[in-house]
Amino acid sequence: MSNTAAQLGNLLRVNADINYYTQQSIYWNMMYEANSAKLEKQVKFEGKFEKAFDSAQDAEVKVSYTGGTKEKGTVWNDTKASAYAHAKVAQYDEELSLELADLDIEYDTMRQMYDTLREELRAEKEADKTATSTAAQDTGLLQGG
Repeated sequence: MSNTAAQLGNLLRVNADINYYTQQSIYWNMMYEANSAKLEKQVKFEGKFEKAFDSAQDAEVKVSYTGGTKEKGTVWNDTKASAYAHAKVAQYDEELSLELADLDIEYDTMRQMYDTLREELRAEKEADKTATSTAAQDTGLLQGG
């Protein structure tokens, strides 16, 4: 009978762990999805920024970032081209983009870890169910004996 109680206790612990890991998985999935949406916006802004930067590097660019000054045939240096691109795409923040990319990796790792732990526990739960059932039958508890 004590073997049955121990098996049942282990099964209850595994169920509690599965519940905890499910909650953690939901949390990290929500964090990942929210971060991914922000990162996706920054990636779009980065593309626009790079396009503006490249166009400013082009010798045919005629408009400066200061409000319409014409610079015919001048190839802009990186500093000036960057300022132009920032003025065109003010929403792009390189530091934020890098931070969001780091968080994307962290959140994805965490959600995968909890999903993996949950799957391992589900397999353990099935084995514990079988062991608990066997122990209960050996003591006659399931047969009313």
